[in-house]
Amino acid sequence: MNTNTVLSFAREFDIPPGLAAAVLGTHIFVLFVPLAVIWAVDVYGAGLPIAYPMLVKLASAVYIAATAFEVAQNSADRWYLTEATRSVADLFFNALMTLAFCLYTIAFSANIWMSAAAIILTLVFPFAYIRNHPAQRAFSGFVVLLGTVSLFVVTNDPTAFLFLVINGIAVYLIVVMFQCGSQWLHAWAAFVFGVAFLAWPWAIMNAASGATKSLLYVALIAGALIFVTALATPLMRRMPATPRYRGKA
Repeated sequence: MNTNTVLSFAREFDIPPGLAAAVLGTHIFVLFVPLAVIWAVDVYGAGLPIAYPMLVKLASAVYIAATAFEVAQNSADRWYLTEATRSVADLFFNALMTLAFCLYTIAFSANIWMSAAAIILTLVFPFAYIRNHPAQRAFSGFVVLLGTVSLFVVTNDPTAFLFLVINGIAVYLIVVMFQCGSQWLHAWAAFVFGVAFLAWPWAIMNAASGATKSLLYVALIAGALIFVTALATPLMRRMPATPRYRGKA
């Protein structure tokens, strides 16, 4: 790829070339990380009481589709996110993401009460989003929680809950990004979102091998991650805002 092509590519994102590659690359990582869940279920799930292994594949496909809409939304605003970003692409991203975790909830344990709650909240979510109801994030977040609890019921490994902890850290990075305007935090947040999902296949592998982790072990990892994030916060807040890219081919 020649220099002119690289510069033209970067201008499409309105951010410097190296940063554009980092942000796009981390989003591609997030796009494909659900394949690790499919792999873990296929390779290690036979000895676990996973209710509907095929539904895990469908849930992962929906998650990938949701992430594609998130990439589309980011591309539309040229990767400069704002807290007020609302669009058709954002609606599909959030609605499909909620649906994906609803399907995970059913697929893992098929618990009737968790499944019913996940289905109801998934059906309600698009209407809450369209009306900009203040509880819309809570609806979606609770479905994500149900999906994680459903996996824990199957694996009995609290490692699954690292998914929620690491996702929380990623959300925090986005909040800091809104405050300082550094798009490097956008890239890091996307990467952290992807890493969070790897907690699920880790839990499945642990359960299949009879090496489930203790709650203390997981709590120590979670505490260390939160401590490092808190320690890095002053540095992150001092990161300079990323200027709009105005390079010339």
